[in-house]
Amino acid sequence: MNSQSNKSGFTLIELLIAMALMALIVGSLDQVAARIFSTYSAMRASHDLVPQARYALERMVAFVQESDQIQAPATILSTEALAVSERLSDQYANVSRAYTAAGDGLPDADTDADGLVNENGDTTSGDPYEYVSFRLDKTDGANWRLMEKMPDYGTITLGDHKAEAIIGEHVTEFSCKRFSPGIVEITLTLQQGSKAVTLRTTAKSRWVD
Repeated sequence: MNSQSNKSGFTLIELLIAMALMALIVGSLDQVAARIFSTYSAMRASHDLVPQARYALERMVAFVQESDQIQAPATILSTEALAVSERLSDQYANVSRAYTAAGDGLPDADTDADGLVNENGDTTSGDPYEYVSFRLDKTDGANWRLMEKMPDYGTITLGDHKAEAIIGEHVTEFSCKRFSPGIVEITLTLQQGSKAVTLRTTAKSRWVD
């Protein structure tokens, strides 16, 4: 009597081929996942940078538009500073100098509450010029910051300022040029990782010809 046995299975070569194919598939999926994650990170960085850059730029433009004296920049040469007479803010009651969320309808620079702003540049009569300024702080080499310094209208002292506030982080470029007495070009670049956002605009003062 002859006995026969039918056995089925994978040979060693077939197993090695299968393992190699599986490694290729896993490697391809890993590359796809890495690309998806990189794209997501870049998009997220962009979404974080754009609103921050736009906020800082729009804030500077608003102060320039209402200013009646541009102190810096003085020329068309690029400078990392902007300083203009402040006549936009309305956070305090000009008589009591108390903070009020709705303001009192008068610019805070109107320190004598007569409805006129910067009508006299000295400190003996009228309102002296008080400036809001912006500068690039490079103290932290890994994260340059755009700083804003505002006059402190909550005190009776003239020429004093609030503590500087950060209005932009991860700044790699901040430059201003003055093309005419009342026109300033502002360039602002923010970068986080490989993603960078650059905004440039021209602001014109309503009160400077």
